[in-house]
Amino acid sequence: MAGCSKEEPAPLPELPKVEIPETLVGLYSGRLPCENCKARGVRMELAEDSTLLFVQTLMTDTVKVDSLRGKYSFGDGKVSVVLDDGLRLNFAVDKYGALSMLTGAGTVYLDENGMKADLIKIITAPKKKEGEVK
Repeated sequence: MAGCSKEEPAPLPELPKVEIPETLVGLYSGRLPCENCKARGVRMELAEDSTLLFVQTLMTDTVKVDSLRGKYSFGDGKVSVVLDDGLRLNFAVDKYGALSMLTGAGTVYLDENGMKADLIKIITAPKKKEGEVK
């Protein structure tokens, strides 16, 4: 004889919630569009004093790395970036803390495949205080 049991599986344990920092300050990384290159990798670090470091790696037939400085401001859910070389970029902050590049019309940029140009926030462990053991 065979029989079937209708045992209910045990519920899954609750997982700890992932906390997303509310502040913009931090390191972001991703790819942005470029007209005259194969790829444009970007690392952007936003500091507390509204300054930023923008490091871009342009890939053409060779690889070129530029480090630029600039300033940023935040308002209406948007981050406006002005680099010292005059380049201006605008980003929308999404609900996960990523920065999505905006077009001149203020809409989220989408490439020919419908993909956004996002800079993802890199979350690091808090720095240890001097003499602190963890």
